[in-house]
Order: sequence, then structure tokens, then C-alpha cells
Amino acid sequence: MNTHTIKTFVLFAMLVSAFSCKKDLKEVPKTFISPSAYFTNPKSFDQAVIGIYSGLSGLENSNTNMLLEMCTDIYGTPSPLFEQALPTYQNAPAYFYYNTRLAWSGAYTIIKNANFVIANLPSSLLSSTQNNALLAEAKFLRAYAFFYLVQLYGDVPLPLKLPSNYIDLKMPRTPQAEVYKQILDDLTYAEANLPDVAIQQGRVYKLVATALLAKVYLTMAGNPLKQTQYYSNARDKALAVINSGKFALLNDYSTIFHNTAYTSESIWEQLFVPTTGGNPMYAICVTANSFKPILLPSTWFINSFSKGDQRKEWGIQLAYKDPSNNTLAPFFQKFVNNAYIDAGYTSYSGALIINYTMPILRLAEMYLIAAEAENELNGPTNAYQYINKIRWRARVNKSDPTNVPDLAGLSQSDFRLAVWMERKWELCLEGSSWFDMKRSNTFSNIQTLRGSGLINPIGPYNQTWLIPDNEIINNNIPQNPAY
Repeated sequence: MNTHTIKTFVLFAMLVSAFSCKKDLKEVPKTFISPSAYFTNPKSFDQAVIGIYSGLSGLENSNTNMLLEMCTDIYGTPSPLFEQALPTYQNAPAYFYYNTRLAWSGAYTIIKNANFVIANLPSSLLSSTQNNALLAEAKFLRAYAFFYLVQLYGDVPLPLKLPSNYIDLKMPRTPQAEVYKQILDDLTYAEANLPDVAIQQGRVYKLVATALLAKVYLTMAGNPLKQTQYYSNARDKALAVINSGKFALLNDYSTIFHNTAYTSESIWEQLFVPTTGGNPMYAICVTANSFKPILLPSTWFINSFSKGDQRKEWGIQLAYKDPSNNTLAPFFQKFVNNAYIDAGYTSYSGALIINYTMPILRLAEMYLIAAEAENELNGPTNAYQYINKIRWRARVNKSDPTNVPDLAGLSQSDFRLAVWMERKWELCLEGSSWFDMKRSNTFSNIQTLRGSGLINPIGPYNQTWLIPDNEIINNNIPQNPAY
């Protein structure tokens, strides 16, 4: 394993011990690995924590998150050839769709793995500092998974320990306010006990917890909880990251992406093993022949950018030519390797592996969180400095103030709309769009833009995703409102 970089891992079959068979089955497991057999030395605990990270691929860049991202106002009509994409875009998802099932199971896999480590760390024989750091890492990842779940589904089961029998697996839904309390507890512990510097690139460290706390606090202050007292926490945590001196915005927006390692702007990113697996965003963004793109820029979004905005000029290719000189439909370039288009690669080409990192938290978002929270607390006067820093960076010509001009003279409500829009321009494709629309309570924008193209009109049920059918059956928990 590279000592500087953690990639996407598969957790070695160590979690089978988390469940015991019901006695009346009288079944003797043939592949049972007990915790005592797995945790044979201190290093094994570190490997177990690394294993938790394997679940991130199920959240950050799975079909689930891609389709979730599509259910926002940024994107245009997807390819009808991509299974389940078009009805989802038309506001008619189903609880039996594979993406619906994966969203739930992926997050709970992370939680299960984290709980396994947390339960066994007391026997680690590590120093208290080492033990607390690994515990903090496991708790951070558990909190991250719960944060994904509670935003997506509202009330969700809250398992905090390993089940001892099958009945323990049948948990009721916990009110979302209690889920958020647990998230804050886990992240606060993580912030206090994680190391200042990551053990390996890709693993979390203290300021990752601080950054995620900023995002959680901002979310709690918005819809549906509307606990507006947390705006001050969101601002303060975001500023702690900004003022730490550990990060710096890149001057050229395009250099944030198309990387295989962290940049100065990276807080936390998912990395990929070269030539293995890879970032799947290319395949669902590129509009070249034989591909089935589902995340396409809508016309209104293309036209929404200011003059001289690199997030459009570089970020959206409007008239790219393929090797046959055909003009491709507009596509987002953030995760597209244009050299593959130039080489004429199709979706069936075996060499189509993109190892570009997937940003999870980056510095630009901290500036936008500080801007939004400061505006909610005190109006825009002191918030301009944060949002205008991002707008300046977006300029094609930094010396031309007509390129993405600084904001000024806005009311508090106008600034609120401006920062929400800035997040769309800056963070599109990065997994925040649907969650932003939920906390800002702006799903009605989709109704305005798509209108008669929707199978079901936008309504209150859009605030939560459907709980998958197998969970309803197995756990006997109530379904969210149907679409």
C-alpha cells in the first residue's frame, strides 16, 4: 500500500462476526472469522479502519448519487438509454430501483463497519492516543454516513452497536433531530481526537471534521429543522478551516479537477487506484457516441453564468468536436478526459478508466458556507468578502472586473439567492445539489423549469427519498410519502 495515498479499499471479510445465527436454525457457519482471530495485532485495527472507506464509493460516485444529483434544477434531460434515469428525472422514481436500494445499503454498510471497529477497539492494546485517533476516524465515517441518510430520508434507524441477533436488526426509525445530535456527537469527538495531519492522503484528519461540522450546522439551520441558531456555528467552523493556513484556493478553476492527488484546495477527496475501477463520472457526463449521459447541463443553467466565468468557459464544453468532426451535445468537463474523446474511445473501450479524484470537501465550499451563514446572521455587509473571493477566482480574465463582477448592494434576501446560485455554479456534479435544494426548500424550481415534462408534479414528498422496498419488508418500518 502506498504510504502517502489511500485509495478505494474492499473490506476483507471481517464483518461476518457481526451477526450470530438464531439458535433454532442450528447452523454452523463455515467461513466465520471472529474478532479475536482478525484482530491479532495493533496494525489490524488500522487496517479495519481503512476498510470502512470502501463504502464511500457507494455514496460519492455511485449511480445512486448520480441520479440524486440529476433530480435538481441544474440538469437537462438524460439519455433514455440509461436504466431508470428518465423516470427519475421526470419525478417518478420507484422504491424498487437499484439506485434507491444502494443509497440505503451503502450508507448502512459504512455504519456497520464503523460500529464493528468501535466495538472492538477497547481490546486493541494500542496507546490511548492511537486508540482515540482510530476511534475518532471510525466515528467520523459513521457520522458522515448518518448525515447522508438523514438528509435523504428524514427519520432513519440509528444503530450504534453491533446486533447480537436477528431481532436487533429490526430497528425503528429515529426522529431526525436525534440523528443529527448523534452526528454532532461523533464529529465533535472526531475533531478533538483526529490527528492534525492525515496518516495517508485520503484518510480524514482534524480539519476534515471541522469542515464537515460547518456543513452539518448549515444544514441544520435550514429546512426542515430550521434551527437557525446553528448559523453561527456553521460560520465559525468554516472560518476555522479558511483561517487555518492549511489550504489555499487555486487561481485557475480548471486546475481543481483532472487530478489524481490532492491540491492546495483539497480538504477531503476520494482517490482511485490507477488502472483499477476509477471515477465513473466520465461515462455519465460525456456526450460522445455510444455513451448514455445522465448529468447534462440544462439550457437555463448554461445561460445563467456571468460573462467571463471559467466555470462555464472551461467547465461546460458547448461545441466540442469528435474525431469525425461531429459537434457533440454540451457536456460538463469536470470529470471528462477530452483525450479519450479525441482518440475516439467508445463506452465499450477497455481503456476507459478515469482516475481523477472526487472532491468531497474543498476550500471553496467553506467560503460559500461562511458567506451564507454570515448573511443570515448579520446581512451581507461582511459576507461579500467570502463570496467575492470565489467569484474572483472564477474570472477568465482576473484583471477585468466585468468578468464575474463582485457582488454589492444586495438585500439580505437577494444575497441569500445569490449564494445559493453560486453554489450551483461552483459545486455542480459534486453531490451537493439535491441536498442544497432540500435545505433551501427550492424544489419548486424544478416544477417551473420542467412543468409538463414531469410525470408527477413537484410536492412536499420531494423533501425525502423513497425507502427501498426490501427495507420496508424486512424491517417493518413506514415508507416515506410516495411520489
